[in-house]
Amino acid sequence: MPKELIKTEFYIARRLSSRRDGAKAGVMERVATIATAVSLAVVIITLSVVVGFKEELNSKISGTVSDVVITESTLSREGLKRSDAIESLFENKPIERYSVYRAKEGVFKNDDNIVGIMLKGVDSLYVLDFYRDCLTAGELPRLNGVPRSKDILISERTARKMDVGVGDRVEMVFIDADGTVLRDRFEVSGTYSTGVDNVDNAFALTDIRNVARLYEGDNERISGYEVWLKDGANRRAVAEELNDELLAYYLEGGVLTDATAIDDIYADVFSWLATHDVNAVVIVVIMIVVALLNMTTALLIIVFERKRMIGELRAIGMKRRSIVEVFLFRALFIVGRGVVWGAVLGIAITVVQHYYHLMPLPAEDYMLDAVPASLTWGWWAIAIVATILITLIVMLLPASFSARISPSETMRYE
Repeated sequence: MPKELIKTEFYIARRLSSRRDGAKAGVMERVATIATAVSLAVVIITLSVVVGFKEELNSKISGTVSDVVITESTLSREGLKRSDAIESLFENKPIERYSVYRAKEGVFKNDDNIVGIMLKGVDSLYVLDFYRDCLTAGELPRLNGVPRSKDILISERTARKMDVGVGDRVEMVFIDADGTVLRDRFEVSGTYSTGVDNVDNAFALTDIRNVARLYEGDNERISGYEVWLKDGANRRAVAEELNDELLAYYLEGGVLTDATAIDDIYADVFSWLATHDVNAVVIVVIMIVVALLNMTTALLIIVFERKRMIGELRAIGMKRRSIVEVFLFRALFIVGRGVVWGAVLGIAITVVQHYYHLMPLPAEDYMLDAVPASLTWGWWAIAIVATILITLIVMLLPASFSARISPSETMRYE
């Protein structure tokens, strides 16, 4: 760009920032650049991990339990009757799909181990894509086949606890409310792993008719409906709307049912996730404060180092505002280098973790077996722009000191 088209203040700041004959930046300038880079990198990684935790746990919990569950309000042994009236409530709502299920709590038992589990029965209309993606060995259970299969899909963790594998037969024991002990045997068709300890330890999947047998073969009743919502839908809002309509259904039909969002079913998990928001805010604020303190110190030192130059510029008629602009541009160059290096470092670490999961987590403490890193390009862009804007706004204070320097004072002692 021709020099005559470049703003004078920008040109002076660029000359001050240029490195000639291999000269290095001043110590404080390098410290400010590094502080900005590290702070932005930490902010990017923090945002990615926090969003990653939410996305991973939301995806995996809703994959196994759905977004909203409709069950009978009372703990009835008979269960809920499938109803066209209830299913009609799903129309004109942000619902992607729904499915029925039948469940019964029991324990896996062999000579050495006992593991509590919820046996969940589904039919052939149940979408198994989530479990297919999580399959680690074997295959998915056969549903609604003739003759009825005794296939069961269990988690990899449960398989390890029971010391069983694909093709092995396992016994389950169930106890009815009246104390009757029921036993049944199944064949392990496959194992899955979601990476979420709470989910993997909770469920085993089989044909819905296998569970109906445990209720005296009653195929007319179900434990409830699982409802999956469209992206962006508010689970609690949909559950509340359904509850209002289910109340009217109760007044007409006498069957009291509840719609519950998974946020309330797994309240401890989602409360734990909420604490990550607070942690993220604290980390982001600390990193920004560190960067601002270093930038402020660096710019003040640069201003004092250039007192003679400021005095000369003021002596030849440069206005105070223009002097401030020179040092704001100077700060912009420092911030710009820090932002570029910070963005490259933070995004590179996040991308590597996203695809290769190099940083593991103890699943018993964090529910996931690896640090989740979401590629949140929108949040990254906001973080980068916010870092630049906040820094430049705060830099107005140290830059304003340059305008207070008097030409007579700087030249008196030269």
